[in-house]
Amino acid sequence: MRRVVRLDPEAEAELQEAASCYAARSKAASRRFLKQVLALARVIGDAPDRFPRLVDPRTERPVHRALVPGFPYALVFLAADDRVHILAVAHTRRDPGYWIHRIG
Repeated sequence: MRRVVRLDPEAEAELQEAASCYAARSKAASRRFLKQVLALARVIGDAPDRFPRLVDPRTERPVHRALVPGFPYALVFLAADDRVHILAVAHTRRDPGYWIHRIG
């Protein structure tokens, strides 16, 4: 069953910021980045449990992480029966867990 995939507003801003940074260097790189993120979001919607859970003592909710192929980014998300909530489009070298407050 495909789940509805939604981006947290802060994740949406992170996605736009990353795409803009790539576009400043290469429009083709920006398009590839967005294409990879959208493709990954579809895979997550189909099979969220395919991706590893993050173990963080600050949360009891099942938070998962999916790496964006070819780019140093990950989609951090919560999955429910009928939806996926992407909490962050996180650069893999950024402070881990900075998005934890978004779980709410």
